[in-house]
Amino acid sequence: MALFEPTTESPRENVPSIAPPPPPPRAARAGVGILALLIAAFVVSFGRLAYIHAQHGPQLDRIAQRQHRSVIPIPARRGSIADARGRILAGTRLRPGVFADPKVIEDKQQAARIVADVVGQPLEEVLADVTGDENRRFVILSRDLTDEQAARIRDADIHGVGLFDEPYRVHPMTTNAAALIGFVAPDGHGVSGLEHQYESWLRGQDGFKTVVRDAGRRAFWLSGAGYQPPRDGLNLVLTIDAVIQEHAERAIARAVEQYQAESAVAVVMRPGNGDILAIVNHPGFDPQNFRDYAPSRYRNRAVADAHEPGSIFKPYVAAAALCERVVRLDEMIDCHNGLWRDGARRLHDHVPHGLLSFTDVVVKSSNIGMAQIGKRLGNTRLHRYITAFGFGSRTGVDLEGETSGIVQPLHRWNDFSTTSLPMGHEIAATPLQLVRGFAALANGGRLVTPRVVRAIVDDAGRVIREFESDEPPPRILPESIAATVKDRMLTDVVLRGTGRNAALAEYQVFGKTGTAQVPLKDRPGYEPRAYYSSFIAGAPAEAPQVVVLVSICKPNASIGYLGGRVAAPVVGEILGHTLAYLNVPPSPPRPSTGSIRQVSH
Repeated sequence: MALFEPTTESPRENVPSIAPPPPPPRAARAGVGILALLIAAFVVSFGRLAYIHAQHGPQLDRIAQRQHRSVIPIPARRGSIADARGRILAGTRLRPGVFADPKVIEDKQQAARIVADVVGQPLEEVLADVTGDENRRFVILSRDLTDEQAARIRDADIHGVGLFDEPYRVHPMTTNAAALIGFVAPDGHGVSGLEHQYESWLRGQDGFKTVVRDAGRRAFWLSGAGYQPPRDGLNLVLTIDAVIQEHAERAIARAVEQYQAESAVAVVMRPGNGDILAIVNHPGFDPQNFRDYAPSRYRNRAVADAHEPGSIFKPYVAAAALCERVVRLDEMIDCHNGLWRDGARRLHDHVPHGLLSFTDVVVKSSNIGMAQIGKRLGNTRLHRYITAFGFGSRTGVDLEGETSGIVQPLHRWNDFSTTSLPMGHEIAATPLQLVRGFAALANGGRLVTPRVVRAIVDDAGRVIREFESDEPPPRILPESIAATVKDRMLTDVVLRGTGRNAALAEYQVFGKTGTAQVPLKDRPGYEPRAYYSSFIAGAPAEAPQVVVLVSICKPNASIGYLGGRVAAPVVGEILGHTLAYLNVPPSPPRPSTGSIRQVSH
């Protein structure tokens, strides 16, 4: 038998077989399809998001910022205006106001009804604010709430309505110096006077805070990068003295009432350096209620209004005549008993005089005597001295709205000008120009630049800027001439001339009266029985510390209109009070005549 015997089985049958896999179930096939779809959808969505981010991302981000962030303004505190001794003339306090964020108020009708009831405003007005443009996120509904009203708004807890603190201007002296100081509009901007002129210093810079809110508009985080504190305004320190200002205001008000006048202006100034201690414009206005007054009340007439000065202009021409040596103090001048014909012109004196010394021409205020002095000087020299005193030019005072007055060019002068100007006609001057020129007679012949602002300081008292010139004022007269006019002429005006009603017992006053007609507004000529009654003076004569001008417009002529009667007593009162307040030593004894007033301390 063979070792190996062939078998009858096929070799294929002896090899183990591998069975093919069963077909996949239907659910498995569906899962694969869904997964593929999800992957495809994710790819599409991601692409779409990438497109939106690239094309619309910045815009959508801004929308999200507006929806979740609120920027709340923080008003700056406006700087104060103080007098020379630190008394507040215009200051700032905080008062509550109510605001709305219209975008998040749910029941606008109910919110408006509550606010209107608390603040006392018509419902329609409040509703119009809260239903207006929803892109406005900070709408002021009412200002100047009382503490009780603020508490009621707070207790109402209206979603989208809140309180804010707003600075507002206060004026402790009410109407005093109002035209000088000016006023501030409800939006916090200065509108007139120093408030407007020094707006950039006083205003400061508002700040803001950014509040991030949740979906319920509840504030939960203050963005550090979105906070800017306010920078408060700086403070003005003036040369004005509140005590002198208040007394001058009262004195002017009494005179206007007594003589039933239309208005009045007063200026009080130190002749040595031009510091203005008081500026009065009567009638005035209340800066906190400025809308209750005509805009004409806002004007500072001491620097903005010019008119013919009349006889208070005579000392300047007298000084020119002495400088040019066309006359002597004791020279006798024929005043022609009150009527003088110069060619076709007829000149009159209010009181007839015959022969008068040049000194008495000024003391008794003779128009005829001064007209003759004008002819001796001639137009060229008259023009040179008038402009040297600063007439026809702005004084340089640190105030807005100053006018230069009117001095016609020399080529337009004629023979009438030669005799008119020495009487204070054919020229228009502001009250401040007249005071500045008079100060040159008081201080030895130097033309000072008036000033009202002394310095700008911060809240710590540090001086940021000081307004004072180191340069001496220019000399326009020899010291001896200025002293002669002051001591030999203007002092006698008060001792025995037209200014006797300004005399004081403790101080020697020097000054000059003036009565000028009021021009017609619509045509050449003058209003009948309408006058500017003026007096300008200084004291004490031996060392002048103060000069004062009072000009009263349109006093009732039936009661009185001459400057010596209407304005001189007011100047005497202001001078007496001011010198006593400043502790100026009394003048040495000197013989005097006429009525003498006791200083009221």
